[in-house]
Amino acid sequence: MATNNFVKYADLLTVNGVDPETDKEKFVFIPAEGPYIFGKYAEGMMMTGGCPSLAVRKTVAEKLVNVAKRLQAIDPNYKLWVGYAFREMKVQQAIFEEILNEFKDQFDDEMELYERIHERIAIPTVAGHPTGGAVDVAIYDGSKGETLDFGTALDDLTTDLIYYDRDDISEEARTNRRILREAMMAEGFAPYDGEWWHFCYGDKEWAFYYKKDKALYNQVYSFEDLDIEEE
Repeated sequence: MATNNFVKYADLLTVNGVDPETDKEKFVFIPAEGPYIFGKYAEGMMMTGGCPSLAVRKTVAEKLVNVAKRLQAIDPNYKLWVGYAFREMKVQQAIFEEILNEFKDQFDDEMELYERIHERIAIPTVAGHPTGGAVDVAIYDGSKGETLDFGTALDDLTTDLIYYDRDDISEEARTNRRILREAMMAEGFAPYDGEWWHFCYGDKEWAFYYKKDKALYNQVYSFEDLDIEEE
């Protein structure tokens, strides 16, 4: 079986904070319908909190459109489906505390405990979704009315088949994962080997991946705190 390189909690602690100037960037909503990208929560997604629509930083939205244009150069029927984006920090914290209570009696070392939790959900202080910089995406084929075959459904956390580099999925699924990753990385997104659909820009995982001194975006506590750009 192929190997994967998973970003650890300790890795993200090496990022030296957040740039306060870039963190001023506003949020925008992903349209429910659009010529290039569309936002619709993945089926079964239970971490939406108080967010009726999918929100990301403005630069992230622009980059996602560019990704979709790259995909349409491959096939004009392709669109980029955004199945998850901003997550309220308060939701991230609540899920973290729930998992912490589940595992805390199994570890004497706090760092080992946090690394175990980080395999399930990012530790809040380094989490990407609450920054508006992390997204879960897939390629949608408009001619067929469905997403391409990626080996699993987007945000299916019940199987290790979601790891990016798997030998035990179809060649078609492996090819589609590669196409998606190449298009996202061409626009500066950082991939995550633990989930084929997860990419980020501007958060601490992105900063660590591209060896940046600081992250661009900090976490936002709740949906009501988002600074949304007016249309």
